[in-house]
Amino acid sequence: MDNSALDLLSWLSISSKSFCNASGFIDMLVFGNFPPLHASQGTVNGFAPTAKPLGVDKTLENNIISDTNRLSKTMTKFWDKVDTSYNEDIKKYEIQLDGKTLKTPLGFPLALPEDKKYFAHLIQHEWSNLPNLKIQTNSMPLTSIAARSIDLQAAHEKFEEDRDLAAKVGRLEDVKLNMLRYLDTDTCLIFTTLDEYEGKLRAKQDELYLPLIEEHEDFFTKWALQRGNLLPSHDAKVTLQYLDCETDGLRGNRQTITTQNVVLDWVNHLSTFELVALEKAILTSKSFLCGLSLLRSSVSSPEKQQQLYQVNKDKLEDHYFKTIDEIIELGNLETIFQTNLWGEVEDTHDVEKADWLRSLTSAALLCH
Repeated sequence: MDNSALDLLSWLSISSKSFCNASGFIDMLVFGNFPPLHASQGTVNGFAPTAKPLGVDKTLENNIISDTNRLSKTMTKFWDKVDTSYNEDIKKYEIQLDGKTLKTPLGFPLALPEDKKYFAHLIQHEWSNLPNLKIQTNSMPLTSIAARSIDLQAAHEKFEEDRDLAAKVGRLEDVKLNMLRYLDTDTCLIFTTLDEYEGKLRAKQDELYLPLIEEHEDFFTKWALQRGNLLPSHDAKVTLQYLDCETDGLRGNRQTITTQNVVLDWVNHLSTFELVALEKAILTSKSFLCGLSLLRSSVSSPEKQQQLYQVNKDKLEDHYFKTIDEIIELGNLETIFQTNLWGEVEDTHDVEKADWLRSLTSAALLCH
């Protein structure tokens, strides 16, 4: 493995204890058929919530014969050597156990494109450094998130010939709509009352969330103008509706149809790997803006930065960037205040911290 891959690997310096105890990837439900991805009042009102709290990582589990499923069922190490091999025929990097290419839970080769070379080496390292006995599948975040990307794309491409695949991992269109609904209940779009924690929590929310909202209103406005036909007029702007508990009381929060259409149009331009990284970050933080911040800060391709992630920035030094720790603070601010006041609950808050770091870092590496 070269030094660049090892540098990326340093992001994953989390203890094996945290891996084994932290909750893993969400169980994805079976989705129904939805209309084409264009938001309207009918589709918004008729969309049934399908997201569930994060639970035990079952993304490596079903009865298809593959090495990832074998690991999940037996919980023991059954290989001697792990390699990353470049396949000239398909122009992809394959992760192999004892010379045989790993398979995803749905039985597809665990093979990554050329621009994911370092990620392939990190998966190799993940399999090389597992303990000998009682392996937990949630200690393999990189394999899990890569396998979901491959299976989701395969299910999309083979939908007409094998709809059972989509029933197991979900349809791309449904995954996008499921993520979009988090924009209504986004953690960063809900402001507490002025007296909470003697006003300190609200002050911190104003400090962190208001610039975040302003930044992404500008981002999506520039995206819409660049696309040409997403706003009602050239002078119109994308606005993000937020809930102020001081003045709004008990009511829901919902983005306008225009905002949803603009955001959905942007999501439709993501690759499957980027989409799964966004999904992972959103499900971890319960925040679309946190997930978006992670992608904008992690994708390293200059072309994609210019076309997708920094469309409202003219200079490299002005590029939007948040560290993993800053994103955790954005999404977990109230819990941080609670633990500062009352202290941490052992095997709860510490495990949650490790899970946030593991999940967001895995997503950042996938879309890097």
